[in-house]
Amino acid sequence: MSMSDISYTIKTLKIELNRLITNDGQELIAISQTIKNVNEIANEFEDMWVGGWGQTDFNQYYDARVRGNYFQADIKYFYNIIEKRCGFNVIKVDKEINEKLAPFKKFKQQLVTELSLIRDQENFNNENELLKSIEKFKWGMEPSDYSKLKQPNQIPIYDYSILSRGIETPPHIAATGYVISMFTKAFSIKSFEELADRILRQVEIKTTLKVSDGDLNYVENVLNDIFNNFHSFCNQLKNRHNSRPTIEISDEYDVQDLLHSILKLHFKDVREEEYTPSYGGSSTRMDFLLKNENIVIEVKKTRERLADKNVGEQLILDVAHYRNHPNCNNLKCFVYDPENRIKNPR
Repeated sequence: MSMSDISYTIKTLKIELNRLITNDGQELIAISQTIKNVNEIANEFEDMWVGGWGQTDFNQYYDARVRGNYFQADIKYFYNIIEKRCGFNVIKVDKEINEKLAPFKKFKQQLVTELSLIRDQENFNNENELLKSIEKFKWGMEPSDYSKLKQPNQIPIYDYSILSRGIETPPHIAATGYVISMFTKAFSIKSFEELADRILRQVEIKTTLKVSDGDLNYVENVLNDIFNNFHSFCNQLKNRHNSRPTIEISDEYDVQDLLHSILKLHFKDVREEEYTPSYGGSSTRMDFLLKNENIVIEVKKTRERLADKNVGEQLILDVAHYRNHPNCNNLKCFVYDPENRIKNPR
C-alpha cells in the first residue's frame, strides 16, 4: 500500500474518531461524572456491614433506624439506595453505557485492522507498540476485579458447608463494584481516545515526511507532465475568450508564478523562495520546495544573455547549494526555453 493510501486511511480514521468522541464520547463522560458520586456512599455501606467474608452473616447489616437491630440485605437493596441518593437506575445506566461503548469497540477493531499495514516495518516500531496497547485495551474494570481487591488474603472459615457454595461476595461490595465498573467503562473512552489519537498523529507525521518508491514514481510522472506540457499551457493562455487580457511570459518571474499555480493543483505544501544553507560564503533562495515530498524545484528561463553555458553554470552552483539543504532529497531543474536558445535541450 502506498503512502498516499495510508494518508487517506489515517484521515478517514481521524474523522470517525472525532465523530465518536463528539457524540457518544461526550455522553459517556457526562455519565461517568454522575456515577463517581457513588464512591462517597461506598464508605457508608462499609460502616453498615456487621458480617464477614466466608461467614454465614456475610450479608448482615446494622439497622440505623432501630438500635441494636440487624437485617439481611441483597444487592438490589443497595441499588435502591444508590438510585435514591444519586438519582439514576443502575441497571438502565449500565445498559446505556454498553450501548454507547459498542461503536467505540467496533472502531477499535477497525483501527487495528486498518493500521495492520504498518506491522513489522522498522520505521514504525513505536507505532507498533502503540498498536499492541490498543489491541490489549480493556474498557474499564469488571465488578469481580473490585471484589478481588476488597477480599482479604486470608479468610477464617467456621462453617465448612460454606466452602461447597464458594466464598460469596457481600452484597454492598458487589453493588459498589458493579457501579465502579460502570464508571471505569464510561471513563475508559478518554484513555482510548488518547491512544488512538496518538497513534494516528504519529503515523500521519511519518507518512507525510516519508514518500515511498511508488509515490516518488507518481510525483516524478506528475512533474514530468507539468514540465513537458508547460509550453503548450502557456500558448493556450494566449487564446482567451473574446481576446481578453492574459499573462505574458516575459521573464523568469512569470514562469515561476504560473508554475506555482500549477503545482498547487497537485501538491499540498508548496513553499517558495526558501533560503538554502550557505555555500562558498553565500546563500541563495530556492524557487520552490515540495515540503512533503522533499523535492526542490529550480526554475530558469532563457533570455538573450542566458543560454547553454550560463544556464549550465548556474545549475552547477544550485546543485552545490541544495546539497546541504535538509529538505532536499531530489532536485528538479526546469529550464523554460520558448525561443529555442538551448542548442541541445534533451
